[in-house]
Amino acid sequence: IYFYFSLTGCVTCLDHDEHYILTFPNGYGRQLYISNCRSILTVPWIELGGECSISCSKTGYNASIVFHTKPFYGGKKHRITAEIFSPNDKKPFCSIEGEWNGVMYAKYSTGENAVFIDTKKMPTIKKKVRKLEDQDDFESRCLWKDVTYNLKIRDIDAATAAKH
Repeated sequence: IYFYFSLTGCVTCLDHDEHYILTFPNGYGRQLYISNCRSILTVPWIELGGECSISCSKTGYNASIVFHTKPFYGGKKHRITAEIFSPNDKKPFCSIEGEWNGVMYAKYSTGENAVFIDTKKMPTIKKKVRKLEDQDDFESRCLWKDVTYNLKIRDIDAATAAKH
């Protein structure tokens, strides 16, 4: 089973007046089919894969990120590698590798190695979302409310109809 989607976004850091343009990885719905004496379907999972970028026109800093998909045999899920570049530099000053939903390690051009981030230790921050009645017609939760409702009550046919 296979599907994917791709997006581009902008993140603004108000405290620094910086705007970051970023691309997102593809999202894949995966399920392995193994055929031996019997047919076996594994537990499905969502996987990210592909190349992404982040750049700031104000500072000139940019990053190239690769989300690695799990190979058919062996390998790990959720692997990521990245390189961060200073303005006008062709060589990265930092390389990152690890798991995007776990621990990522940084290796700096100075030779220093460090934990870049441990997502398991990050606090969960509650989203702030405007009430549905305060949202415009094409804001995400307003636009998809019927699909979401029907999925919650497990009415797939109604969810599919609402999606169209």
